Amino acid sequence: MVKINPAAFITEIKNNIAEKDALKANIVLSHLAEMALSVQREALDLFWQSEPDFAIPLLAAVLDKFPYLSNSFPDLKERLVARILEAPAVYLALLQDEKAASRGYLVELAGELGLEDAYHVLMAMLVNEADYDLLEKVVIALGEIGDSGAAANIAELLYTENFELVKAAVKALGQIGSATAIHRLNEKLGYNPELDFLILDVFFKVQSQEAIKKINDTLTSHHAHIRSKGKEKLVALGSKALPVLAENLLQGDPDLLIHTLNVMGDIGDEGAISSIRKLIHNQPRDANVRFAAYEALGRLPLAKGAYVLASGLHDPVDNVRSAAAAAIDSNYNEILAAGLKNMVRGEDAEALDLVRTIISTQSGTIFLDLLEIDFFRKNAFECLTERAHSSVREYFISLLKENGFVDEVAQLTRGKDQAAASPETAKKRVVAIDDSKMILGIFRSMLHALGYEPFIFINPEVAVEEVIKLKPDAVLTDLNMPGITGIEVTRRLRRTFSRDELPVIMVTTQNENQDNEAAKAAGVNEILHKPFTKEGIGEALARYLG
Repeated sequence: MVKINPAAFITEIKNNIAEKDALKANIVLSHLAEMALSVQREALDLFWQSEPDFAIPLLAAVLDKFPYLSNSFPDLKERLVARILEAPAVYLALLQDEKAASRGYLVELAGELGLEDAYHVLMAMLVNEADYDLLEKVVIALGEIGDSGAAANIAELLYTENFELVKAAVKALGQIGSATAIHRLNEKLGYNPELDFLILDVFFKVQSQEAIKKINDTLTSHHAHIRSKGKEKLVALGSKALPVLAENLLQGDPDLLIHTLNVMGDIGDEGAISSIRKLIHNQPRDANVRFAAYEALGRLPLAKGAYVLASGLHDPVDNVRSAAAAAIDSNYNEILAAGLKNMVRGEDAEALDLVRTIISTQSGTIFLDLLEIDFFRKNAFECLTERAHSSVREYFISLLKENGFVDEVAQLTRGKDQAAASPETAKKRVVAIDDSKMILGIFRSMLHALGYEPFIFINPEVAVEEVIKLKPDAVLTDLNMPGITGIEVTRRLRRTFSRDELPVIMVTTQNENQDNEAAKAAGVNEILHKPFTKEGIGEALARYLG
């Protein structure tokens, strides 16, 4: 390679500028990277001082070809912008020149400049340009300008075959954020999971009333991954989402009610309490709705009106009673304590159900308060000794130790030792996956009572990894979960296990044809619907495990 003399390099540039010979200047500048920084600085200063119609295209070409120069000379881009603002007509002519070598860079610059005339040039390019790479830059620039007039034209690109261009259109519409932009983005949901998540990210970033409503609408989507991601975004919105969520509770769709209640519980804001209490007072027919309502209240700071929880203890469905008991345990007060003590003193079937519910839900506060009642103490200890899963028994032993119940700890420990000493045949192992701690507790108790060894997971991603290591005999999974859905859980498990090797039973409140078809296609053996019972779970497992 011939080494260029720095002095000759500078002299040639001066001659090019004097003669306004852009062609030769471009050739000389192609060797700019070979020069020392001081020489580069001197050369660029010479161009900057030249006439705008000469300086603008050459400086743009330099920054386009050597983008790293912006780091070496931070003021270089600012100088180019200053020259453009001094002579915008030169810049606009370049922007429209299809032969301009640095046109892509000039388009990128348009978004930062925000010139009204540049906007009109970009809009024309949006319609006429065929080069996808350049068109992507045009879309990005229009998004940065943020004029709502561009929304409709950009939205047309959502349906092009170039995925990178589609993603650029999504982001640009999000930057514009107008009602039209949000509406057109919402129309695109359901075509591609990656795009769905990108659109929901845009809605979350915009956070206009229109955008929040569109996120809320995902709760009724036919696609499980959209519902799950929408729930995550609503939880992240926090109290901002409560007004639209409260309106949901006035609707009659059980699935919408359940998803809404789950989100309200996850948000944990006391602003949700009033609307949930009204829902309970209206006595929803669907047991899953009642369960979700009590579970949500158990996660909220219910300082007043906790008495509403007591009605759940009389519910005909076991799972609903469990949710109500757990909520009472979290909001225990004198009024609730008096009501529960009266129930237990009745010493009837309802009292016995209450005892077993308190044990299965590990309601420690209630347990300690009711120990003074003989009926409760006798039946609670019998349940813990003879029926409860070892982890539940360990929880109550630890609770009693912490509160100084020495004799009671000894009694439970003896029962534990006797159970460990008795011979036991190997149990079949069943994994349960659900994002509700309450549901997992119920699964654990039911599976233990049915004679299976339960393994419970609240994180579906972790569950998949552990199931592959554990190689259980069956899996029970929820459908709607954060991170990945039950359908995706099944799809991943089927990479390792066939339907015969590992039965997967989906247990869900949802009953959408699209979900059911997707679940079966992913490899689910059977679908059960909540509220589930011990008998229903037992029969389903027996069909596969004998």
